[in-house]
Amino acid sequence: MNFSRYFLRMTLSTSMAAICALSSGVYAQNQPTLLKQVTIVVPFPAGGATDGVARLVGERLRGTYAENVVIENRAGAAGRIGVEYVKNRPADGTTLLFTPAFPMIISPHVYKNITYNTMRDFVPVATTSKGVLALSVGPAVPANVTNLSEFITWVKANPTKANFGGPGGSSQHFAGVMFAKSAGINLPLISYKGGAPSVIDVLGGHIASVITPLPEVLQHANEGKLRILATTSSIRSRFVPNIPTMVESGYKDVIFQDWSGFLMPANTPAEWVARAGAAISRVVASDSGADALAKFGTEADVQTPAQFAVTVRNSWEHYRSIVQSTGFVAED
Repeated sequence: MNFSRYFLRMTLSTSMAAICALSSGVYAQNQPTLLKQVTIVVPFPAGGATDGVARLVGERLRGTYAENVVIENRAGAAGRIGVEYVKNRPADGTTLLFTPAFPMIISPHVYKNITYNTMRDFVPVATTSKGVLALSVGPAVPANVTNLSEFITWVKANPTKANFGGPGGSSQHFAGVMFAKSAGINLPLISYKGGAPSVIDVLGGHIASVITPLPEVLQHANEGKLRILATTSSIRSRFVPNIPTMVESGYKDVIFQDWSGFLMPANTPAEWVARAGAAISRVVASDSGADALAKFGTEADVQTPAQFAVTVRNSWEHYRSIVQSTGFVAED
């Protein structure tokens, strides 16, 4: 036996085993500690698009950010109850708010006695998508009304029947106000806690029309239960390419494309904000995540915490101008 070669081979084997063991130990030490349980608070009822996306992302955060993820619906006051709840939760990374933009960037401009300050009480974490609103009509509007022009004619001829549903003080609300103002019609708001209840009522013929995120009416429209007349995006949505935008139809000021995203209570350690942001963005940016969001009729949109913070600030200023132009003041 060549003992020199044998010794060299054994030495190399032993060394490699030691390196592997050491590397494994270092790897384990460098793995981020998962939180035991995280709660994602949705400030709207279950069954709507916001709730659906929260559950989609929450399911994929298990094992990457937390061992367990719970979705908690705290609906009421057009989202403000859930937002207020998250504001007062411990800033330890265990509570996330998932919300569309309007409770954070519109409500503070329209409610005098609002109990939270978006800029002071929350830290942006990550976005999931940019939403498109849709104006849809149901069985309370005659079946021969199939476009925006025909709807305006019907509204003028039926002032006691014409209305639209949506959460008060929301982007849906202001899209309706801006549209009605531009079209020269009276289209009163019927206020709801969230999009899902308003869709139920328009399907049942209890209200004439609804302005809601496109995902909440897309399936119903595909099944022929609702008629989508227009969207509020700057260009046509790929999910409804045959439906014109408000801009195309002559209402250039009716453009509403708002973010949906995750926020945490202010003073949450930067480490947890970064971890949550990275985990959420991985879900949204993945092929499976983007495909899943597409099934909701929404386009994936990934922003880092820093980028999202700029978006929040810009949208805050944008809606301040819109609210001022309408003169709307909400009743608390």
